[in-house]
Amino acid sequence: MSMVQLLIGKPFIVPANSGILTSGSSYTLPVTSGTSVKILAIAGGAGGGGGSGRTSFSGFFTGGGGGGAGGNAYATIAVTPGATISFSIGGAGGAGSFRDGIYSGGSNGGSGTTTYITYNASTVAQASAGSGGAVSPNASGGSAGGVNTGSALLSATTGGTAVDSETTGGTGAQGYSISTTVGATTILTYGSSGNGGGAQNSGQYSSSGTVYGAGGGGGGCSQSDVYNYNNIFASAGTQGAVFIWWGY
Repeated sequence: MSMVQLLIGKPFIVPANSGILTSGSSYTLPVTSGTSVKILAIAGGAGGGGGSGRTSFSGFFTGGGGGGAGGNAYATIAVTPGATISFSIGGAGGAGSFRDGIYSGGSNGGSGTTTYITYNASTVAQASAGSGGAVSPNASGGSAGGVNTGSALLSATTGGTAVDSETTGGTGAQGYSISTTVGATTILTYGSSGNGGGAQNSGQYSSSGTVYGAGGGGGGCSQSDVYNYNNIFASAGTQGAVFIWWGY
């Protein structure tokens, strides 16, 4: 008698996962998922605060703060094989605008948004988003997101304050890398973060992280009465994600 014949009419589990979900609103489990799955929600990362132009005119001599990371929320839930799990994936916070002396006050980076997962109309995992970095000259980094439902696999990190309150913008908070290798015991690790902008003509521009839930870098400082240098622009955060796995 073959193994297939032995399994006919009986439930069985094939270890697998959903892959990293970055769009859509639902995922239907295969009938081979078994009656227990693991879920992970990552919220959106926040944008960096705007840097500073016209510093000799405004008296401000500092970059903007980096954006905070989105939180992550993990849970194990009982399911019916073949059932549908619903979710909402948090978006990234936008970059703050730079301060242009007395002509504009600039703006803080935008906050990311929450990611949550529901099953049978109940929220089973929910992660809150990071907050935006402050515009120059406050220079403070954005706060980290947290967990509303479930538990964190890693502690979310805060955005960096502008270095020594000088010309470099704060570093964006670290985001997360997700392992999709079937059977992996470590699913979530810290990933890259966005760089802060540098001083005028330094060639160092702010950047966004390249992984999920990362904060964007704060803008740098122009160091003189100008506002047309790319270093003073902040960067956006990165969006969140959902991951579902079973059998390992």
